[in-house]
Amino acid sequence: MTLLFDPSLYSGISLIGLAWTLLTLFLMFSPTGQRLLSNPLGIVIAAAALFPSLWLVTSQIKVLTALTGGIPPLDVQFGYHQPEIGQFAQALNEGGRKIYAQFQLGADTLAPPGFCCFLMSVYRSTVRSRVVRTLCDGMAFVYLVSVLIANTLMPVIILNHPSQDGVVLSTLYWLIPICDTVKYSVHGLAWLIIVTAWLWQLAGMLMARKSSRPFPPGAFHD
Repeated sequence: MTLLFDPSLYSGISLIGLAWTLLTLFLMFSPTGQRLLSNPLGIVIAAAALFPSLWLVTSQIKVLTALTGGIPPLDVQFGYHQPEIGQFAQALNEGGRKIYAQFQLGADTLAPPGFCCFLMSVYRSTVRSRVVRTLCDGMAFVYLVSVLIANTLMPVIILNHPSQDGVVLSTLYWLIPICDTVKYSVHGLAWLIIVTAWLWQLAGMLMARKSSRPFPPGAFHD
């Protein structure tokens, strides 16, 4: 764990990611944040902020995949386990493992709050049901926490490779894959709930429009 105190693993992007994460938590829990993200304009702003972070993360993922000879980073592998961690870490040399740790603690700190802000802006400005919005708030929080745990602690495993000894490392080897699986599952489920809510709202609008149509003349006569 002391490896995380190495200043060479961090950069200015890490500070931006930290600030964005704190802003996301503020928007998530404060009345002001909820009001701001209830404005449909928030979708445009969140999307505009998400796009450059996605571009940066995607470009670095390509570099890391090339370093491993074609093995994609663990971040984009759904449902990976301890063998996949070892295979990925082994494919990186010592310098490559440090580059991956810098990626996790740098550029990869931008995408999670970006995704979270975009998600919140969509359901808060388009979903009418307060119950559904509250449910999505909880899922957004679980998503963000799971990502933060995985991204922050994965470098401990990678930089200690091939060692798997000790309580800390053995715990991380099963905890981090769970967090990454939760990350993808909760994010996907949240979008499924949002789309379902949209369809329900659309059905309600169509039913209301149908019931409000005037009856044709003679409709009540035999």
